[in-house]
This record gives sequence, C-alpha cells and structure tokens, in this order.
Amino acid sequence: METFCEVVKYKGVVFLSSDIFPTPVSIAGIGRGVYRRRGFGLKTKEKIDLTLDSELTHLHAGGKAPVLAQSPEPATATVATVGKSGLPAGLLSSLLILLAGHLAVDLCIGIWPVYKTIAGLDLTLAGLIATVAGVLGNALQLLFGVMADRGRQKLLLVGGIVLAGAITFVPRVQSLPLMSLLVLASSIGSSAFHPTAAGTASTLIPARAGVMVGLFLTGGYMGYAMSQWLFTFIFRATGGHTEIMFAVPLLIAAAIAWRIKPSPRRALSFAGWKKTFVANARSLGLLFTVQVCASSLNVGLIFLLPDFLSERGAPGWMLFGGGHAALVLGASLGLIPAGHAADRLGARRVLVALNLTAGLLFTWLLFGPGGTWSKLLLLSALGAANGANNVVLVSEGNRSLPGQTGGVSALLMGLPWCIASLIPAIVGYMANPVHGGNTTFALSWLGIAVLGSIAAGSRVPNR
Repeated sequence: METFCEVVKYKGVVFLSSDIFPTPVSIAGIGRGVYRRRGFGLKTKEKIDLTLDSELTHLHAGGKAPVLAQSPEPATATVATVGKSGLPAGLLSSLLILLAGHLAVDLCIGIWPVYKTIAGLDLTLAGLIATVAGVLGNALQLLFGVMADRGRQKLLLVGGIVLAGAITFVPRVQSLPLMSLLVLASSIGSSAFHPTAAGTASTLIPARAGVMVGLFLTGGYMGYAMSQWLFTFIFRATGGHTEIMFAVPLLIAAAIAWRIKPSPRRALSFAGWKKTFVANARSLGLLFTVQVCASSLNVGLIFLLPDFLSERGAPGWMLFGGGHAALVLGASLGLIPAGHAADRLGARRVLVALNLTAGLLFTWLLFGPGGTWSKLLLLSALGAANGANNVVLVSEGNRSLPGQTGGVSALLMGLPWCIASLIPAIVGYMANPVHGGNTTFALSWLGIAVLGSIAAGSRVPNR
C-alpha cells in the first residue's frame, strides 16, 4: 500500500498524518525500516513497517498494522518547516487561535455567578437557572464531539464562540425567562467549542498531548479568571451596557473563520464510535468519574464563592472577581506542569497527588483560620490542584483513543460537566438563609467529591 501524507519534522521526530491515520503519528528517526508508533498510551507499543523516501513525501506501510485503515484516495503531500518558536510552522498559529478562542468562550461563561450576586437574585432560583442551562448545554457535547470527528470542526468552533457571547446581553433583559435563554445559549456555545478545540489541540503533537492540552486550557482559564472582574468593571462603568464585551468573541470567531480551512468529511458511524468506547469502558469510566467529582467541586465552589467570601467578611474587590480570579489563575498555573508530569509519569500518580492536595486545601479553606491574603493564596493553590485534573484526564483519554478526540473530549468534559451542573441548584438551596443554611455547610458536602476523585484516580490503569 502506498499513499501520500502530510509530513512534519520536529526535533528529529517525524509526524505523519493522512487519511490512513486517524491522528498524526510520530516516527522516531528518518530513513527506512521498522519504527515504533508513539504517543497513544498503549501498554505494548505496536510496530508498524514503514518506509519513507528521501524527500519525506511518500509513505509505504506494510505488514500487520491493525490501527491502519485502507485509504480511499491519497491525500496531498506537504512538508512543514520548523518555526522560530520550536513548533512546526502552522502548529503554533493553530495553537494560538485555539487558545484565543478558549479565552473568549470562558470569558463569557464565568459571568452568571457574579451577575446573580450583583442583581441580588434568589440563590435557589439562580442556581436552578445555572443547573438547567448546564445540563441541557453539556448534554449536547457528546453530539458535538461526534460532529467534530466527522469533520465539522470549523462550524463548531466559530458558531460555539459566537453563541457563548450571548450571556453578555443579560443585564439588558429584565425577565427571568429571557435571562435563562441567554444563559442556555451561552452554555450551548461553550459545549460546541470545548470538545472540538480540546480534541484538536491534543493532536497537534501527539507525543506531548498533555502539554498541548495544558497550553490550550491555559487560554480558557485566563479568560475565566478575568471574566467576573471585567464584567463587574464594565457593568459599573457603563451603567449595565456589558454587551460591548460581545466584541471579543465576535472578533476571535471572525479570525478563526478566516484562518481555519474546512476539514475533510469523515465517514464515522455512531455504531463504530460506540463500539470503540465500549471496548475501553473501564479506563474511560474511571477517568469520567474523576472528572465528575473534580468538576462538581469546581462548579459548586465557583457558584457560591462570592457569597462564601461575603460571609467571611472579605472586601468588595475580593467578592466581585478577586477571589474568582485567584482560584482560576491558580488553576491555569497548574495545567502545563500537570500535563508534563502526566506525559512522563502516567495519569494515575498525578491524579492521586493532585486530589489529595486538593482535599487538604479545601478543608483548610472552609474551616481553617486566615485573613484576606491567606484566603487568596489558598484559593490559588486549590485551583491549581483541582483544576489540573482536567488536562490529565483529557490528554489521557485522547491518548488512549486516537482518531476520536472530539468524542473523547466530549465524554470527559461535556458529560461530567452536565452532571456537575446539578450542583449549583443543590448547594444554592443548602446555602439559602431562608432555609437556615449557609455557604460553609453547603460547600462542606463537596468533600465527598474529593474522596471520589482520589478513589477513582487510584484505579486508573498505568501506561
């Protein structure tokens, strides 16, 4: 069998991508012979008989290679050059565009928790709105993931970013039903963008999937960190005209529409997709469980954080964005180190260490002494420990099922967040003073989620 393929040379490693490979395959060295397939987390690395010509434009594959599928027609051959950044030319621009898109989306989805406090909405009702929007929106991630694997990436990336910006118009409406629709639209947009972009990022350099996903997630955490502060500032400065924030997702969506070419359509049946996932049910199930627990802690804490800090007598700047920024910026600092550690040490060790640390820090935050600055440091450290679960889980899942990165990202991001979206309604009710509750009591129940993360993480198979 002979086919043309895309060839990218990076620091002595050749990455091959064509119709016969579901994702780029890294080949150690250049020349002829048998090479080892890297970067997919296989217990025993498969050998594939590959022959490259001197121009690195032809690929000959022979022998038994069950991971290969017959190519219906050859793809055009290209040879990428290495840019000044150290990344192959084209990969850096792709990564930056994905990072900017993630920043725009998460800049918007962090708005509702602080707006409900600014507007003085009932905690139970605001939590119910967040829960319904989160469940309905995130439930669609599985569909969006399959669409991405079938070649609909550009539509999902552009449409998702634009739709996520709907929440910026929420102060301009007065009725709760309209507010609910805007929150739902933003949730659906986020769900369209996340699995598509995360899956794409993980394939940029497959052997370093953890680092690539970590860099991608950093953009989102940066946007999420500044979302509440920026929204509050614009709200007060303009008398509620926060719709000007919509310019950010709109401009970035336009840049993606201009820069990214449509992907070729792939014939991927849902039955085949389902069969592959069922075959990996145990490992994916454990990763899924950790993500549900980690997301539940994150969603519950972010939803009640302004009210929790208010009960503790924190200053106004900390209530309306400062505490949230500390938590999320801390999470962004943990992403790349955690991704690198997972690439080298495996997911199990990193997950157990992260969640043990998160449990200790969360307990200290709720019940330990401390003033304003110590609370900020605690929030940053807790964000780093709990938030880093995301990069480890998504990169490990994508490593295990190459070629179905959109579906894997949806399974490990969308569905867990769908379940975690139930948490605001629960903790909002438990914290409501009308029912005799408080935020410390409500948040303390999230300690169960930490124990679940540790238990499931300790059973994740080693690579």
